[in-house]
Amino acid sequence: MTSPENRHRLLIKFMDERYVSSFINEGLLFMKTVEFFKNYEDTDPSLRGDPHEGLFASYSPDDGIFELNGQILEGIIGKVDVWEAHHDQTNIFSMTMISDNDILGCGERGLTLSNKFTKFGNKAVFIGGKDISTFIKRLKKALNNNPNIYTLEQNNQVAKKITYLDRKNHHHNLSIFNKFNEFNWQFEWRISLKQIKGSGPFKLKIGDISDIAYVVETEKLVSEPIRLSYNKAISADAKSRAAE
Repeated sequence: MTSPENRHRLLIKFMDERYVSSFINEGLLFMKTVEFFKNYEDTDPSLRGDPHEGLFASYSPDDGIFELNGQILEGIIGKVDVWEAHHDQTNIFSMTMISDNDILGCGERGLTLSNKFTKFGNKAVFIGGKDISTFIKRLKKALNNNPNIYTLEQNNQVAKKITYLDRKNHHHNLSIFNKFNEFNWQFEWRISLKQIKGSGPFKLKIGDISDIAYVVETEKLVSEPIRLSYNKAISADAKSRAAE
């Protein structure tokens, strides 16, 4: 039996309305680089930009001895962060994935998504229930048919839900599927890959998804709680809004 943590109910992409058509009708996933997000400056420090994006490891100076060129470093203040330069050109595409566990963890009141999502765009394209598996199958097919892409992750992992970590207490390596807790409101599910030839943004097309995707206003989606009912995740009035 699938655990609540791994039973996914909603996959959502928040975007400006001008990108909706290409996303739905072509399955266009516009994948920007780690470098872009690492250097992106937002008025809100935990929105798109993340100076720790692509971090390979983060260590606490009190929990280890650090040596450089044979000399022990002393008096280190703050975290010791390590990046690998090649990660700057890793391409990523992010969506919001809501599991049963996310909803149940909020109790009877249900899960209300952060109003910060309105800053990503005025439209929310969502895929629900079993259709998420269909989306992932089409993604895998597109990946397998493209000889120009690969991944350095263990087990050739290309897509995964982000694991959020406490920066203050973390003293270990990180992967492309880790972020720090200030971003946990995003419930991010991420696709990550590298290009054999070329660099910069990468356009991956998985094909028409209009048969499994629905469009709602972002403000409406974040204004009502998401609850579990009859084994389905619903947001108040979601079905009627999807039919509009």
